[in-house]
Amino acid sequence: MARSVAVLGAGIVGISCALHLVRRGFEVTLLDRREPGSETSWGNSGVIGRASIAPLSQPAIWRKLPRYAANRDRAVRFGPAYPARDLGWFVRFLASSRPRAFDANVRRLNALLTHALSEHEALLAGDSGLLRRDGWLQLFRTEPGFDASAGARALWYRHGVRFRVLDRDGLRELEPHLGPVFRRAIWLEDVASVADPGQVCRRLAERFASEGGAVLREEVRSLAPTDGGTRVGLTGGELHADETVVALGPWSADLLASLGYRLPVIRERGYHLHLAPRHNEPLGRPCLDAEGAYVVTPMTAGLRLTTGIEFSAPDAPPTPVQLDSVLPLAREAFPVGAPMDPDPWLGARPGTPDSLPVIGRAPRHPNLWFAFGHASIGFALGPVTGRLIAEMMGGEAPLVDPAPYSAMRFRRFGFGG
Repeated sequence: MARSVAVLGAGIVGISCALHLVRRGFEVTLLDRREPGSETSWGNSGVIGRASIAPLSQPAIWRKLPRYAANRDRAVRFGPAYPARDLGWFVRFLASSRPRAFDANVRRLNALLTHALSEHEALLAGDSGLLRRDGWLQLFRTEPGFDASAGARALWYRHGVRFRVLDRDGLRELEPHLGPVFRRAIWLEDVASVADPGQVCRRLAERFASEGGAVLREEVRSLAPTDGGTRVGLTGGELHADETVVALGPWSADLLASLGYRLPVIRERGYHLHLAPRHNEPLGRPCLDAEGAYVVTPMTAGLRLTTGIEFSAPDAPPTPVQLDSVLPLAREAFPVGAPMDPDPWLGARPGTPDSLPVIGRAPRHPNLWFAFGHASIGFALGPVTGRLIAEMMGGEAPLVDPAPYSAMRFRRFGFGG
């Protein structure tokens, strides 16, 4: 008989795990409290590619710390007394910024991101029109701002990420409706994007169901090992499975704490707002205003403006200070009109101190698997993560060496299992 698997979480990571597993003959139930792809996986910039191989924890972080700590940088904002709340996480984060650790984590991110686009294409076969292959732009208002990207450009060059530097004329030719505030741009050509991340998740969930998987809308309340399997406590009862995959994004660590896992996964909050595009002034691809610290992406729902990271308590009220600070910059730079949303969207992404996801078997429970911690690149890495999980569970040779992403890497730092 086929082994039964409960996949907890119907974001892009959980859906991808479920689809890869059902295609390998597992009996799979996908569980979430909401419809597939309607939480963290919906609220992102929709970018897929290798441009994000640099971890957030990098050597340059040290010179930025005074601005971050004083909340004087739009890229990062701290809630009241927040670093003290997760001091161990931030100590480990800073340790990961050492050059040797940074270089290793770049290689490990690159190993996954190398397959990000091809794995999206494989799962979306027949629906490839959902992917736009126009690259994305990093825009610079000043020459010093462009000069500050030298490290990123050297990193991309070293790892074979294709990009092109544009001057004002080249940028105007590519994006004629941008305001005249940008002096330079970097066009990352091997990047794709989507106009509706939620639609991609729904399409994959529909494929999963059509290929024999079961989708159950229930809130997961508890998780417990049983003889030869796991028991998942739900709002409306319980589900027994031979194996369970935890893909609950920022909620994963809370659930696993009851089993004794103290994993350094925190919630990195972010905001977005849809703005109406001005008449006959389209935007062709996602754009990062590098010095403004925000992204504008053409989406089905409008031009989506996404902010940097906010570190706040999970239950803290919305404080869209970053959004308010970048809106004037976006209005002078992009063909945007009035807001289309009554309120900004607020979501959370699961961040680890080394910027690597947690993928693999649980250290102490052989029937339990982890697939979370992807921070801001979870949408890009969902399909490759799903493939890795399914290959490991099925006893196949994995596409990428999974060892660097194991939860075991946290044991010597007082976290782990």
